[in-house]
Parts: sequence; structure tokens; C-alpha cells
Amino acid sequence: MSEHLSKDLALVLAVLPEDDPERRAALAHTLSCAACARLLERGASMLSLIDAQDVEVEVDARLKARILKSVDRLEHERHSTGWEAHALALGSLLSIVLALLEKTGHTGLFPEHGLLCMAWQMLGAGLAFAGASVWARDWAPAQLALAAMGGALIGQLWLRVVCPTYDARQHLFAFHVSGVMVAALLGYSLARARSGAR
Repeated sequence: MSEHLSKDLALVLAVLPEDDPERRAALAHTLSCAACARLLERGASMLSLIDAQDVEVEVDARLKARILKSVDRLEHERHSTGWEAHALALGSLLSIVLALLEKTGHTGLFPEHGLLCMAWQMLGAGLAFAGASVWARDWAPAQLALAAMGGALIGQLWLRVVCPTYDARQHLFAFHVSGVMVAALLGYSLARARSGAR
């Protein structure tokens, strides 16, 4: 090490473990540089004084509560993402099975009915998402996505009554099944955006 130490660097080096290469290089430099040796010694002394101080730092109660809430939420999300992925996959499979079990009469996509069908499903998903958001404020995004998917599945069942082309398999997969997937994705995205905004 050929450069002289600054005050800030002396403090950083004093914190480093004794076997750290940078600290060893600085110590080697201080053998031939009395000014840097004094700086390093002062840095170590200052850190010893700081460590010896028994001072309690007051943290604002609201800030502390927000930090603890964020830590709790992260911990909750970390522990609660095991079963949600399986449940989302099961919900998707259920939607597909519902479509496959229907008797076919028509053939075609019938896009003129498709938007209305998806609107019914988004209504179900939106109501379920809103209800879960109010009732269970600490739910993770994957859990809120499940709530939205559940609402869309109920919408898919309701479409058996109101959709005039419910017996067209292409229409079912293009709009009803995809509506369930879109609802889950939107629910997850909205929940992530909501948790990020807090």
C-alpha cells in the first residue's frame, strides 16, 4: 500500500478483522509512515470509545411499528408460499376440468360473447379480492391471487347459466378458462402493488 490513509479509511480499516488483506497492507504501510500509524491508532481508539458508550437511541414509535410490520409481512410471505402454488395449480386444473366436463353442442370461439363472459369472471374475482383485502389485511400476494381465482371460478360456474355458448369447448378455453388464469394474475399483481405501496 503506497497511498496515505484518510480519516474515514482509518475508521473503516479499524473495523476490519486483523487477517483482512487491506488491513494488513495498511499496517505494513504504517511501519514506515508515522502519520498513517497515528490515524489508524486514533480510528481504533474512537471505535473503542463508541463501543464503550452505553447509550440508548430513541426510535420513533410509528417508525418502529412500520419496520416491525414490514419484517412481519416479509416473514409471513416467506413462510406462506408453500401451499399457495399448489392451490393455484389446483384451481387452474379445476377450471380446465369444468370446461372438459361440459357437453359440446356448438363449435367456435364466439368472441362476441367472450368479453361479457370475462367481465362476469372479473366481477367475481374483484369481489373476492376486495373481500379478502378487507377481511384479511395481512394476506400475502399469492393468497390474494387465490381469492381472485376463487371468485373467477365461481364466475365460471355462473356462466353455465348466463353464457349462451357454454357448450362450445373452444369458447370455454379461450374465455372461461383463460378468465380464471387472468384473474389470478391480476390478483397477484394488484396485491404486490398494494404491498409495495405501503
